[in-house]
Amino acid sequence: MMRVALMHRRLAGGGTEADLRRLAAGLARRGHDVHVFCARADAVLPGVTLHRVPIVRAGRLARLVSFAFAAPRLVARERWDVVVGFGRTPRQDVVRVGGGTHRTYLARMRAAGLRRAPLGPYHRAILWLERRQFSPGGHRRVLAVSARVRDEVARDYGVPGERIAVIYNGVDLERFHPAERAALGPLVRHELGVDDGTRLCVAIGTGFRRKGFDLLLGLWRTAPPPHTALALVGGDERLGAYRREAARLGGGVAVTGPRADVEALLAAADVVCVPSRQEAFGNVVLEACAAGVPVVTSRRTGAAELLDGPLAALVVEDPEDLDGLGAALARALGPEGPTFGRAARRLAERLPWDAHLERVETFLAEVARER
Repeated sequence: MMRVALMHRRLAGGGTEADLRRLAAGLARRGHDVHVFCARADAVLPGVTLHRVPIVRAGRLARLVSFAFAAPRLVARERWDVVVGFGRTPRQDVVRVGGGTHRTYLARMRAAGLRRAPLGPYHRAILWLERRQFSPGGHRRVLAVSARVRDEVARDYGVPGERIAVIYNGVDLERFHPAERAALGPLVRHELGVDDGTRLCVAIGTGFRRKGFDLLLGLWRTAPPPHTALALVGGDERLGAYRREAARLGGGVAVTGPRADVEALLAAADVVCVPSRQEAFGNVVLEACAAGVPVVTSRRTGAAELLDGPLAALVVEDPEDLDGLGAALARALGPEGPTFGRAARRLAERLPWDAHLERVETFLAEVARER
């Protein structure tokens, strides 16, 4: 049995937060003593001890910096076999990188023309914390969720390859299953106003520009796939602006905001699109595969590394290439769609969540023995 501490400012949410919750609960089920240190204990994890880290809440910069320094100090009061940082904390045994490096993210945004102003204090603080956590004194090992992330960490911060382990995420093969299409799909399609005979493209994620959702809106503005509706699902600080843009495009585009029923959305979809400009992994890619739905994504999405065989034809090299994005969507929605869907399910079956949990457990045990 290991005594494990996990640090991340937020517990509720999707993406990294969902990975944290599942990993903590999974390790606890396997008999480990698991503790999560977070700024707000707003979820219940069976068998997991939650510790509230006091932070300054006066703005996002204060929240970021105060947690970064308070969490490691609080963790250091006790003895642990292994300490894992899921966010931007300057000291831990393992840095778990589930979102790529901020340095590469900023470079992608500049290259796309979406960031021109000088960096403000918030982004400078993130880069400073990244330098600290990836310095020799900030970690013992790095856990990367894809080879793309491994390469970003090595290139941006000079971390030796032997200190970086790549462990792809897994997926719940029962929650996301092709059989749910008949049971859940029609209700969601009716809710979204998708008529019979109209296909549905679904995009799910938080942070719409990083996910490339503005590119999908651009495609639907200029050359939308025929008889195909678009649903953008997730959170963004400019959600209202995206909703106004969707309204200008007419009834074929919906922006719903965050939703918890991802399995129902995937059951309703004819294709899922993840045209990310930077994406460490992209759980929704694997979830869509498990649901038997074709996935169009970009080469900058970590999960694209797994899309082999016929699925590789749906990976777009450059997400800014709207012609290429439209061609991939047309192919996924064409006669080959069922073939892509069956291949996607077979791929997901190679990556069950329990196997992922076992690989992470083995990795953490190795780090604990080294310590």
